[in-house]
Amino acid sequence: MFEITDEAQIYVADLFAQQDEKDLGLKVDVEKSGTPAATVTFNFCFAKELSESYFEFGYKGFKAYIDEANFDYLKDSQVALKEEGSGKKLTITAPNAKGEAPKDDAPLAEKIKYTIAAEVNPQLASHGGFVELVEITDAMDVVLNFGGGCQGCHSKTIAACSFSSSRLCAKIFANSPSAQASIR
Repeated sequence: MFEITDEAQIYVADLFAQQDEKDLGLKVDVEKSGTPAATVTFNFCFAKELSESYFEFGYKGFKAYIDEANFDYLKDSQVALKEEGSGKKLTITAPNAKGEAPKDDAPLAEKIKYTIAAEVNPQLASHGGFVELVEITDAMDVVLNFGGGCQGCHSKTIAACSFSSSRLCAKIFANSPSAQASIR
């Protein structure tokens, strides 16, 4: 399920040795799993502080703990050690962490949420903002909620029309010409 190369295991075990803490483990999580913004994180942890949903995996010189909810997202993952310049860093390949883009026949709400997560929110995040789907009305109006840095921003209407709506329309509404975005 979750492979750590021998070279990476030695590197991580050395990091643990430098911490001089008994019972210290490696907590492996997937933040925003199943979305285009998913990232795999590694943190030091103590097993006694983790919930029962975390399972223990033994490696050379340390133990890793993975939440059962992340098993599918970490399937076929590999952690390797990469030499970069004069240093080394861990790299992870997690082909299932981000999930898959919705198919053409997926529900409209699913396509909108995915496009927002994949394309719109990463751009808005650079300004401290985000957008989320509130509802799709019977009249096929797509109601979006802007938050964070977008809250109260006088440019949100312009931003929504020029970026969010155009992205959503181009990606999603090609097969639903009667749908349109509304800003709230």
